[in-house]
Amino acid sequence: MREPSYMIVIPMNEKHLENPGFFMENLAGSETIKVKDMHLEDEVGLVLDFAVEDREYQAVIDPVDAEIPSFVRPEHAFSEEEVQKLNEVRAGLSVSIDFEGDSNRCFHDQLKLIDALFPEMLAVLDCPSEKLLSGKWVKLAAKSSILPAPRYLFTVQAISDDGEEVWLHTHGLKRCGLYELEILGSNKDSFNDHYKMIESFALRMLENADNEPIEPGDAVFIGEAADRELVLTAVDWHEALELYPDATIGTEEDREDDVHSEDTCVLMIYKSEQDEEAHIYTPIQDFDPYIDQNTMYMFSNAETMRMSRLAIERIPYMIKAFENKENTILVKIGLVTDKAYWSGEQPQREHIWFELKDVKDNAIVAQLTQEPYYVSGMKEGDIGTFRFPDITDWIIFTNERRITPDDAYLLEE
Repeated sequence: MREPSYMIVIPMNEKHLENPGFFMENLAGSETIKVKDMHLEDEVGLVLDFAVEDREYQAVIDPVDAEIPSFVRPEHAFSEEEVQKLNEVRAGLSVSIDFEGDSNRCFHDQLKLIDALFPEMLAVLDCPSEKLLSGKWVKLAAKSSILPAPRYLFTVQAISDDGEEVWLHTHGLKRCGLYELEILGSNKDSFNDHYKMIESFALRMLENADNEPIEPGDAVFIGEAADRELVLTAVDWHEALELYPDATIGTEEDREDDVHSEDTCVLMIYKSEQDEEAHIYTPIQDFDPYIDQNTMYMFSNAETMRMSRLAIERIPYMIKAFENKENTILVKIGLVTDKAYWSGEQPQREHIWFELKDVKDNAIVAQLTQEPYYVSGMKEGDIGTFRFPDITDWIIFTNERRITPDDAYLLEE
């Protein structure tokens, strides 16, 4: 099931690919990458044994012909000049490793290796997820002590026919040793909500991969709407397709390659505990009448903490952006809820948006933009002072774009 994580580095200057000494010299000067061994293998390329801290890998590195396929989705914003250069790309450097253990950590370490090889790069083509990553983002992510968001490990692709039908399926999970996910029979009105379902399930799979892997048939609670729990399960596509007799895409005719015919499961619903026990599942469309009724999807505490750590790490970008008074900045603060909502003696927090009004030493002054649900002592419009550690996210609205901590590289232009 597991596939290599195969990436292609698009350098700023393709001439550097003609001189292996260029990127090997860069690698030798890295304080992050420790080279254990390297040797050339015919028809394979340079085989590199390396370590990041105590984590050991083997990478295969090789110059390749390259161009950006039309189906690849740009994950980040590129300038007009960068787009022009991408259209002219003809060569790159492939960097392939096998993930072992924490896939998100492996992904981060692969980015660190790439950054060590090419301090200046235009982009990285992440082939398993079919994403095009900004070279500036890769550099910032590689230098960070915070792991990238787990959503970078995969893509949810939407394929439509000439009518309303949409087939959703993931790319990238196989490199993590997981099966890919699908939703059949979606349509142009509901596919965005189905996208959130498939993404939420994939994130849960990644979180559980090392401890209790989610197997086909397992019940996974991912959210709720209209007082109804949304419990999903994964079903082999051969079996699931029988419940979609009118499907026009995602059929056997669309699965002539290994990508869509092996290790891929369709998401279904368990409507009750009795159905779960009997393994009686239902097409996901049975939940459609409720998905527009304030659907809430579950985020793990680990992901909430990761987002908070990234927001705090990159606060200097937010402070710099605040100097431009044309920018509007929203900051999410974790407010301690009323004690009635605590879990025993453990304080709970409600994460809610404020508008930034001032910055002080290790603190901000901000105005509440909405009514809290679980904090009776505050109301919309209230102004307070909050320490940096209370910040769990931020968004900068410029005249041109919206920038989050993940997009902070845009502020370096």
